[in-house]
Amino acid sequence: MLRGAAWIALLGILYVGAPGYGDSSAIRGFFADHVSAERAAEQKLLQIPDAANAEANLRQLTAQPHMAGTEASHRVAQWLLAQYQSYGFDAAIESYSVYLPVPEERELELVEPEKQTLATPEQPYEWDKDTYDARAVPAFNAYSASGEVTAQVVYANYGMMDDYRRLADLGVHVEGKIVIARYGEGFRGVKAQLAEEHKAVALLIYSDPADDGFFAGDPYPRGPWRPMSGIQRGSILYTSKYPGDPLTPGIAATPDAKRLSPAEAKNLPHIPVLPINAQDAGAILSHMGGQNVPRGWQGTLPFTYHLGPGQAVVHLKVKMDYQQRNIYDVIARIHGEDDNSWVVFGNHHDAWVFGAVDPNSGTASMLEAARALGQLTRGGWKPKRTIVFCEWDAEEFGLIGSTEWVEAHQQELQQKALTYVNTDVGVAGPDFSASAVPSLKEFVREVTQSVSDPCAGRSVFEVWKERLAKDAANPTGVARTEPKASADEPVPLGALGAGSDFCPFLDHAGIPAVDMGFGGPYGVYHSQYDDFYWMKHFGDPTFAYHAAMGRIIGVMALRFSSADVMPFDYSAYAKEVSGMVADLQKRAKDAGAAPTASSVAASTAAPTPENVEGDSQKETSGVTVELKPAVDAAAQLAASAERARQSLAVLCSSSVDAARIAEINHALAGVEQAFLAAQGLAGRPWYRHQIYAPGSYTGYESVVIPGVREPLDRKDYVAAQAAVADLADALRRAATQLDAVAQLASSLH
Repeated sequence: MLRGAAWIALLGILYVGAPGYGDSSAIRGFFADHVSAERAAEQKLLQIPDAANAEANLRQLTAQPHMAGTEASHRVAQWLLAQYQSYGFDAAIESYSVYLPVPEERELELVEPEKQTLATPEQPYEWDKDTYDARAVPAFNAYSASGEVTAQVVYANYGMMDDYRRLADLGVHVEGKIVIARYGEGFRGVKAQLAEEHKAVALLIYSDPADDGFFAGDPYPRGPWRPMSGIQRGSILYTSKYPGDPLTPGIAATPDAKRLSPAEAKNLPHIPVLPINAQDAGAILSHMGGQNVPRGWQGTLPFTYHLGPGQAVVHLKVKMDYQQRNIYDVIARIHGEDDNSWVVFGNHHDAWVFGAVDPNSGTASMLEAARALGQLTRGGWKPKRTIVFCEWDAEEFGLIGSTEWVEAHQQELQQKALTYVNTDVGVAGPDFSASAVPSLKEFVREVTQSVSDPCAGRSVFEVWKERLAKDAANPTGVARTEPKASADEPVPLGALGAGSDFCPFLDHAGIPAVDMGFGGPYGVYHSQYDDFYWMKHFGDPTFAYHAAMGRIIGVMALRFSSADVMPFDYSAYAKEVSGMVADLQKRAKDAGAAPTASSVAASTAAPTPENVEGDSQKETSGVTVELKPAVDAAAQLAASAERARQSLAVLCSSSVDAARIAEINHALAGVEQAFLAAQGLAGRPWYRHQIYAPGSYTGYESVVIPGVREPLDRKDYVAAQAAVADLADALRRAATQLDAVAQLASSLH
């Protein structure tokens, strides 16, 4: 047996380096005498996920429309339950009663300068029978208010904050008007929130061909992009305030839960909102008057866009049926040797219509991973930790199924759950990408080194790296939302914001999280064309990438459930946090908010504001933002992370008591929880994580250190300074937690 320095050199890969692809001598987190067994289990698993099975899964999952709150969604949950049970999982359905709307009436008419009935449906195609399915709910924006208005129209580009600022600069106001905005550049709920805050009477959201239609490539049915009749459905719940059931924030929506009234719910819109297709938008925009739009606002409909208001007058009526409706989460477990340690995987099963890509490509892949794990258990393999596979309902309405489950089980999750891995859009093409907390980014890269890309004959990691390098060298073409490669980070992973079910795990409960999937030219998002036909012809015709996604999920499950020491890299986390704080310092300096010696005392004494909502400019003369407490706390975090790394690197023997190792692993996972603040972020207390949260006015995109950055950007230096103290406290808590890890590890040397 190796001892002393030799062990340190070998096991240092737990938190410093990464084993190279094909290197059988080490796997991050595993003692050397356990590597061969893990490699053998992985090789068995990699042979099991099958493209034909994945195709059969997707065909079943997309057999009918299955929007949350419908009996069809319940039937999908029951089928999933039976599948997991057949694989040997201990599975059950957990149901919640939540506030869900269904459209009753949708009317849209151009009344001036000529009459034209709009709100046209999506065009069916005879070769795609699903497009004729009368069970599909007409296109709507969930949580729209009911209302009937007739008004002039103003075009607001993407309807985001900068667009309203530009309109104001041009002397165009939306008060009393109907706003028309295109999809893209941010969450649709933020578009509704901003239209409401600027006193518009209604909002129309359309898909411009410039963004996901013919300008990107051939539209359906010739290609994968959105046709002119295609409509993007979607929720407009103000999830940047809080996700989940609107009437039970912070608590589970059980039948007997104490509920708010709808008037008390802070995340419900108050104006009617309707999604429309490009051809209906063209009928309105072609009659707009007013100024020509600014550079960059012109879409690709065949006329010059104008801002309005002008000739175009529209009548809109939306009537919604709001009721308490049941939703159904499927929770399936393979119990491990330690049933008090969980590794959790999830995706949602509800869809606006058929949901071949979103979400069921992810579920079809998860099922193949689950089948593989079940086959291993029948062969005698047993994980150290319990593996939990979750299929959420009502994600599309606002992350409801996952949020209610997290709120129902929060204390138990924070005691037992070590990680959460999410896949939603599992396969839309061949391009792998992922987002993760910094402590798990290298782990994701390593897992993708162990799975082959089904077309390239090389690892998923190598293909991913080559594509990012090519994109960096030639940035033209279809815009990508993933981070850009650089010399320092050739395979970057994104930051986690919101938009899928990792949000309640990370942002509310502090569970380290990963989100991943294969992307591609996917223009039929949230439309009726996102069906089996589209996947079979454009997304993944052979279903090889569904099988590959199943292998990635399976290998992650094996490593997370069987690692000796959980593969968290907190030195990497600390490095990123230091970079974030340095960026805040630069922002403060660029804004003229960096303190001088005489201003430090005044700025650090600033009180916490009651409310940070809106786009107000609250700059106070003489008040600056002193970030030194955060800088010092980030340095403390880095030092503690290094001490923990060194102590863990010498834990090299499988003879170490399993209970003590479990204690260390829970302490490691607890570092993420240390970043939570009990009071949450100012103005939106449900979001408790001090490092990551969705932006207040982005909705999907992560804003790092949001408590400081958002008020700093809007020049509210009083609020920013108050948030610096919360940030520094969180970083010191995480450092203290890492010191506890180091002490636990040192006690076993």
